[in-house]
Amino acid sequence: MQSSRGDANNMQMLSRRTLLLSALLSAASLNVWANPTGQGMTRDDRRQALDRFIAKKKFVREPFYLVDLDEADRLRYEAWVNQLARSLRKLAPSRQTKPVVLEKFKPVMKKFEDTEEEDQDRFLWYLDELMGIFSIESSDGLLSTWRHGYDTTGVMEARNAQALAAMTPEERALLDRLQGMTAANAEKMLRSALGQPTVESELLKGWELPGDPASQPGLEIHGHAVLFFWMTSNRFLYGRWL
Repeated sequence: MQSSRGDANNMQMLSRRTLLLSALLSAASLNVWANPTGQGMTRDDRRQALDRFIAKKKFVREPFYLVDLDEADRLRYEAWVNQLARSLRKLAPSRQTKPVVLEKFKPVMKKFEDTEEEDQDRFLWYLDELMGIFSIESSDGLLSTWRHGYDTTGVMEARNAQALAAMTPEERALLDRLQGMTAANAEKMLRSALGQPTVESELLKGWELPGDPASQPGLEIHGHAVLFFWMTSNRFLYGRWL
């Protein structure tokens, strides 16, 4: 089903690792958005947001989705996601609630059960985007249970606690300096602290710590959601949404 996976080793390694992290974070029952996209939307605003979502070409190769799908598969997956968005668009305002929206997800999630892992992770991003349009901050474990077999909230909290314990004093000091990061100022703060990114694209930016190229903080940008991540090859994996 899948074909070539890309040729830039640094970008591919960073992308696969951040995709794993972001999939765990986005699938968990966490408040993914400090200010959800749908916050304060009128009925017309939400309809227009859904129209833009439907019009967008889906399952195309991106820095965090290094997959070249067969076009027939891509069109089929895109159709499944767009059918879901259209069904949500038809909901009366009184039914645009979290329980109704999440229930609409389930038949489409069933369709994706036999697809490749990378495609399932990309599908989760589309569900996240739809949740944002409807101001839904948590799936209450629905997405993580589908993708991983259990609610990953505790896993990510434990992973971050382990990461803090494994960081060097210098890494902890840098993390403390970055606590004030927001989605709007994160890139500026990281450039100020670490200089130019060693890996850079529109949606993915990664840095290396001076003297320790294996310690890699970075940003993954996906629409309204910005993920700050920090990983090493064998010591820790940390992440939080801005």
